[in-house]
Amino acid sequence: MIRRSIVLLGGPDSGKTNYVGRLWPSFQKRKGVLRAERLPNDIAYVDGAVEYLMRGSFAPRSDRNLEVGRADFSISVRGANGKGALTELMVPDISGELWARAVATSEISQEWLDVLKEAEGAVVFVRALSDQNVKPLDWVTARNILRLEAKSKDAEDCDDSVAERVEPEQPPPAQEAQDTIALPSGPDLPTQVLLCELLRYLVLCLADRADGGRPRVAVVVAAYDLLDPQIRAGGPMAYLRREFPLFAGRLADTGRLDVKLFGLSVVGGDLAADDEFRSRFLERDISEQGWVFVEDGDGLRPAEDVMLPIAWAMGD
Repeated sequence: MIRRSIVLLGGPDSGKTNYVGRLWPSFQKRKGVLRAERLPNDIAYVDGAVEYLMRGSFAPRSDRNLEVGRADFSISVRGANGKGALTELMVPDISGELWARAVATSEISQEWLDVLKEAEGAVVFVRALSDQNVKPLDWVTARNILRLEAKSKDAEDCDDSVAERVEPEQPPPAQEAQDTIALPSGPDLPTQVLLCELLRYLVLCLADRADGGRPRVAVVVAAYDLLDPQIRAGGPMAYLRREFPLFAGRLADTGRLDVKLFGLSVVGGDLAADDEFRSRFLERDISEQGWVFVEDGDGLRPAEDVMLPIAWAMGD
């Protein structure tokens, strides 16, 4: 029998942990388009995420208890309400921070590459409005870094003309006054660069589908409910073009990948800042809450089943 698998991936604070925690009650109560053949017995960090959600709060990324005992695990699932082909849903032991470090250093372990090569699809998470999303350098900071690097080459007989050649016309006085800002000692990798690199690895490594089709990648914009209603109505791709234009451009030309975008709210609202919603949330079964926006050629389609990104990546 051909083994099929789908892998869940995301950068720092991408929403993957809370999503996995939200899946568990649906698997246990057999709600949604996917059916689990058997759930792992001892997945500490998943149980911890579920516990947070059941108490009416999101699992914080700073809670080290969620990382203790964290390990690779997979769940055998069937789509089409249990009538589809068997697929392994894989959650690798790769935190967002580890992915970011691996991409920044170009040092991806063979074990991680093997995980990707065994999969024929993936679900990639991006969390809207996360304070861990790293913006690209603004021009003032980038210009100062160029000047600093040019000066550091003096010992190699390079002069400041290197920096001058790459500069455009002189900035206005208000911008010039900011030249004294402190330079970062080691700028973090912009989130959209990390996402582009993740996508590159998926292009290189994902296996073709058993039916000969292209590998499927579902891109999920988590915390979609937090966006301004007007931005939300434009769809996930419009949001990515606005916030991560480099990544959005890469998604428009993915070559051998078949990509679909989803907007996700794991519980349907803001547990942290909306007390009224939190009260309503605690009164209802968690497996009946949350929603997705599915973006396709016909526009946006709302749905209540948060399993749909995985089901689509599986081919259902």
